[in-house]
Order: sequence, then C-alpha cells, then structure tokens
Amino acid sequence: MLNADETKVAFDGPEGKFAINMIARLVNEGGMPNLDQPSMRAAFAAGKTGFHITSTSDLNKVTQMTGGKFALKTIPFPDVASPNGRLPAGGNVVLILAKDKAKRDAAWEAVKFWTGAKGAAIMAETTGYMPPNKVANDVYLKDFYVKNPNNYTAVGQLPLLTKWYAFPGDNGLKITDVIKDHLNSIISGARAKEPEAVLADMTADVQKLLPKTTGTAR
Repeated sequence: MLNADETKVAFDGPEGKFAINMIARLVNEGGMPNLDQPSMRAAFAAGKTGFHITSTSDLNKVTQMTGGKFALKTIPFPDVASPNGRLPAGGNVVLILAKDKAKRDAAWEAVKFWTGAKGAAIMAETTGYMPPNKVANDVYLKDFYVKNPNNYTAVGQLPLLTKWYAFPGDNGLKITDVIKDHLNSIISGARAKEPEAVLADMTADVQKLLPKTTGTAR
C-alpha cells in the first residue's frame, strides 16, 4: 500500500491499476448496482444479482435467506494474481479490562474458550467465519467441512492471507475514508468510465495525508 518507510503511496502501480479497473468492469460490464450491505444481501438472496462478494461471516445468514431457492456455492476470491497476490484478513480482538483479580481470572477462562479449538469451531459453524485455530479446522470441523463445503472455501485460501494494512499517523482512519469515497465514485457510476483517473486522484489525496516524517508510531 505504501513504500518500505511508509512515506509514499505504492498502490498506484500495476496492481492498483488492475484492481481499480476490475471494479470499473463490474460496474460498466457487469451492471453492478450501488447497494448498501443489507440491500445487497437481500438482492442476492432474491436471485436479482448473480454473485455476492462479502465477508465469510455472512455465509450462514445468506444460506438461510436463500432458503434453497437456488444452488448456493462459494468460490475462492477470483483473480488473486500469483506470486505476490494476497488477501487481507480481517481481525477481531478481545480485551480484558477488569481490575478485580477474580473477574480477570474468569474473563481469561472465557477468552481461552472463545479462541480455543472448541469455541472457534462453534463460531465457525454458526457464522461462516474461518476459525483462527488449526485444531478447530483439522479436528473439530473436519466432518463439518465435508458436509458443508461452502464453509471450507475460506480455509482453502489460507496460503493467500496477509495482514490487514493500517495506514500510519494521525490520519490513518481518514485515509481509509478517502479511499472509500474515491472507490464509491466508480461504484456509483459517477466516474465509472475513468478508473485510472480516480486512482491518480486517490493517490494524490492519500499522499497529502501521510506523515511528513518517517518512523511515525501507529
């Protein structure tokens, strides 16, 4: 996303152009509608859209919403170009804030269960999320994946996963919003015919928001 010392935008190269042109193709050639998440999910479940790109956490909900009206199949994220193509993993965190030792100890037991093999397996079975636990995948969910191959697709993409990138400095969250706004100008149709111009403008706007010095703490 940025260069090695995080002082200059690096998403404006061939990979960035490939990605932004793909978004424009979804709009220009695929007729992708500009919908919010609930509307997008409902349109797909009603059979009004052909495919649905979303978080794995949506899988159980979408499966229930389709109700067997058509065959639902998950596939690996398309066109992740090798050898350097990657998928950023989302992330959740558990914090224990209790000051009382008894409460801290009790909370720690809960955290160990949630993140352990059994708890992670329950989470995977009830949402569609990929569990962050190898034992959960290899032992607890082995038979579950045989019966529910749609849930295994995410696990099969493990070799492609990389960390979620966080932009440095005080403007980190603002940069994310700037990128979203530029991408939405394509998805809304306003600038769908000029994706590389959008990329150039997005690059310039993000560059202005980066820290002026190196080594800025996140």
